[in-house]
Amino acid sequence: MSADFIKMISELHGQRYAVRFQRLIQNKIPCGFLCGFYVPQNLAEILNQLSGVGVNLTCICLVDNPQNLQASIPVLTLDELATKKPAMLFHFDGVYSGAFAEYCRRRYGIERLLFANPASAEEVYNAYAQHLPELYVVHENLADEKSRQIFRAAVKGRVTLCVDDFIYAPEPQYFLEGFLPTKGDIAIDGGAYDGATARDFAMQGAKVYAFEMSAENYHNCLARAEKYNFTIENLGLSATEGEEFYIEGDAASHKGGDSKSKVGHFTDLDTYVLKKNLPRVDYIKLDIEGAELDMLHGAAKTISRWKPKMAMSAYHKPEDLWTLATYIKALRSDYEFKFRHYLGEDGVNYSLSDGERAAFRKFGFSDSIPTPYEMVLYCR
Repeated sequence: MSADFIKMISELHGQRYAVRFQRLIQNKIPCGFLCGFYVPQNLAEILNQLSGVGVNLTCICLVDNPQNLQASIPVLTLDELATKKPAMLFHFDGVYSGAFAEYCRRRYGIERLLFANPASAEEVYNAYAQHLPELYVVHENLADEKSRQIFRAAVKGRVTLCVDDFIYAPEPQYFLEGFLPTKGDIAIDGGAYDGATARDFAMQGAKVYAFEMSAENYHNCLARAEKYNFTIENLGLSATEGEEFYIEGDAASHKGGDSKSKVGHFTDLDTYVLKKNLPRVDYIKLDIEGAELDMLHGAAKTISRWKPKMAMSAYHKPEDLWTLATYIKALRSDYEFKFRHYLGEDGVNYSLSDGERAAFRKFGFSDSIPTPYEMVLYCR
């Protein structure tokens, strides 16, 4: 086993979230809770949870001057952190909270930690600890040292919940050189959302078939599909054809829910290829909110036959870091893999309100924010 992988394992044990959380308590380290611009309805519950287990909670931090916020500890603005700063800031994992946590780290040198239930974080650690052999196989199958380094950092960061442990790649997400559709290729875009990625692939000369489960997102794609000449289907990609419930959530719409949820139409790629009489599939991009492995099961014949280049999100579930590559390698043993992790670049465009965008401009934030998400497994 490589020395770097062994070092990562040792760091997982000693630096995992539950252990670090206990050290904060035992050493009475001054901690704050960063709300950014948004004050959650359950803020009092969160603060009581932290203080109830012994966290030395010294402040709440808000972007603007707090109005009508009742709290038993001091409420500070960002500017006030300069003189009253805690040693550690807990924050949420969203793009907006992440931006202000990054600001506090860079300007004031305050460490930041994603807020989580220690028991839930320990479950994630246990999952990785139990699957170290599979993680090691994936690690060793990665084609370059950069991929292996980013992969180790991804495992560590998901266990420590400290975004400073991650390593981010510079190129645009899904656009790693050598893993792109080229002119004349038949490309599948699974999880089209607003069609921006399908557009980019079409502009490179690929014949793009884009799939979007959400009816709302699909309708928002139509004008762009017509303008850039790609096919958009109001279908989700899954293991089989049929109808399933899904939860509408803008860019995060995902399969699941119950009888109160919306019903979406789904297909498997193997069946779609047959119905459309596609001569081949050269490229597949996937970002379907945790249903990636299901989709791969429904594309087994396509992948086995044509060995398309692929770029797929590998962060929605802890097990994505080992199950996706393992399954693909079982279909075609000659696949080569690379792995990258990207800054969250879509928050300003997709997730923020007008007031939040104004705050981004005021503080000079870019839309490239450290995030525990946006990991991509590349295959060719």
